[in-house]
Amino acid sequence: MKPPRPVPKSRRLVWVGLLVGACVLLYFLPPFHVVPLEAARSEAEAGVFDAAAFVETFWEDRLLKSADSAVDAGELLAAFEADPTDAVQRFGHRLGLSGSSSYFVSGSGHIFEIEDGNVTIALQDEGGAAVVIETGPLFGNAVRDGSGLLDVSDFPNSQDFNALSSEINRRVEERVFPLLRETAAIGVAVRFIGGVEIADVEKDVPPLRLVPVVVEFP
Repeated sequence: MKPPRPVPKSRRLVWVGLLVGACVLLYFLPPFHVVPLEAARSEAEAGVFDAAAFVETFWEDRLLKSADSAVDAGELLAAFEADPTDAVQRFGHRLGLSGSSSYFVSGSGHIFEIEDGNVTIALQDEGGAAVVIETGPLFGNAVRDGSGLLDVSDFPNSQDFNALSSEINRRVEERVFPLLRETAAIGVAVRFIGGVEIADVEKDVPPLRLVPVVVEFP
């Protein structure tokens, strides 16, 4: 039997070159990517939840239809004056261990003052500031939590739940505030429904600082 013929050196160099080239190609263009499990799950959930679409449906189908459950602003103010702790228990909503309480409030009155983008409302048959609507950029969770219709446990993560507040606030800024700014004038009658968020009921009321979902000028 003849011994195997040695591979020419030139051919060996070709094979080595091909192997090195393949390694370089795989390094820069791997056939798959390793993604941490938590990151992948977060990306998947982020791709599923659409806060804008959720709020569009929630606003029309649930929030506006729950107006009958809103506490009257005059009644809420009277309850705070009589017993703040009892008022929180009867009318307020609290998220987890938060010290803040939120309320869904309705009422009517007339515009008492307009200053620096703030519209102050005196309640029907009463004088003085009772409700203040600040028409600047909105932050916080007054409507989301005040309505009492949304539970954080119903959402896959806290980011989705927080996104709801941002989207609700954006909707108020774009769809409710323009009418208010255009129509508001001293003495004009107004009807309102909205959320109120209070950090300290012993110090922060009155007036009620309202984020409106409905503003009407009858």
